[in-house]
Amino acid sequence: MTGREDRQEPTRDPAPARDGAVTIRIDEIPFAETMAPEPEAPPLGACFARGEIGRAARGYHLWDRLSGGAFVALDALFRRLPVDVGPAVGAAIAGVTRRLEGRRVYARRIAHNLSVLAPDGPVTGTALEASVARWWRTMGRMMAEYASVERYRASRRVTVEGYDALKETGLADGQFIYVAVHLGSFELLGEVVNNGLNRTCIGIWEPERNRFRNRLLSRLRRRYGMHVFPPGQRSARHIHRCVVQGGTDILCFVDEVRARQSHLPTFGRPLPDRGNGVNAVKLALRSGAPLIPVYMLREPGGRFRVRLHPPLPLDREVPAEEALRKALEEIDAFFDPIVRENREQWWMLAEARLPGFDPNRT
Repeated sequence: MTGREDRQEPTRDPAPARDGAVTIRIDEIPFAETMAPEPEAPPLGACFARGEIGRAARGYHLWDRLSGGAFVALDALFRRLPVDVGPAVGAAIAGVTRRLEGRRVYARRIAHNLSVLAPDGPVTGTALEASVARWWRTMGRMMAEYASVERYRASRRVTVEGYDALKETGLADGQFIYVAVHLGSFELLGEVVNNGLNRTCIGIWEPERNRFRNRLLSRLRRRYGMHVFPPGQRSARHIHRCVVQGGTDILCFVDEVRARQSHLPTFGRPLPDRGNGVNAVKLALRSGAPLIPVYMLREPGGRFRVRLHPPLPLDREVPAEEALRKALEEIDAFFDPIVRENREQWWMLAEARLPGFDPNRT
């Protein structure tokens, strides 16, 4: 699949502009607007400097190029491999990485969270070791699948559940505000909701620190034709005009990292006051669209299952702050058991700062 200019247009007519406002079609926004801003290059000679100036210059000119080059090379390799072989290679690489990185703080946090999030109580010993190994292999597969997400649905490896029920109720005739978490192959989820449902959808993303990996992700999204906007005022204007005024669907991953951790599901922590969950609820309140939970699960044999659920309750009759809090509670209550049950497929496991973890203990 190439860029959006080669895609078949959705059969659904776009919603009219609300309140007489000037709206915009997503195809009218240059794809370059979705690309992550890049830092200004430090002077090359600063690589030999001491202190923060030298570290920043070496990071930009040396380490970013090395790690970014590795990502680009692996992406090129995986794109040329059969859809079953690439993920198997990724799983093998992840297994080696687990052994090399096992004592790092983030790796120990992964093991801690796998233990304490188990639905039937903490997992320990050999059962925990096996769970940790499965998580790493699964993440290796997911990373390899980035290279070819547009190939999986075309090869009939993706099953979608729940969309027919939404069509029967008439909800599918209107706009969706999707709320999701990073389960399964979540970049593939974006491809499915944007193309597989014969709808048009935009998204929000938090760019990586490595500019080469950001460029790779932008090329991937251009291939499958989805505008995914980085943070910023310009992106906020585009999102408002497309979603609130124009009736375009939007996919919001509510477990994104902000302030150095993932805040949803809360797992007993306070509800967030900012982030994608808050943004999704506000967009639903302003647009009148329903909050549709959606997530993807990995199945044996290199297959995937996407599940769409009926709208979450959204009280539009109470003050906005109360409606926001109640909706966040509904999002939290919905995804908590799903993430716990499928924690070995949850990408954000390393980013959840849960009670009981001691980063200084080895």
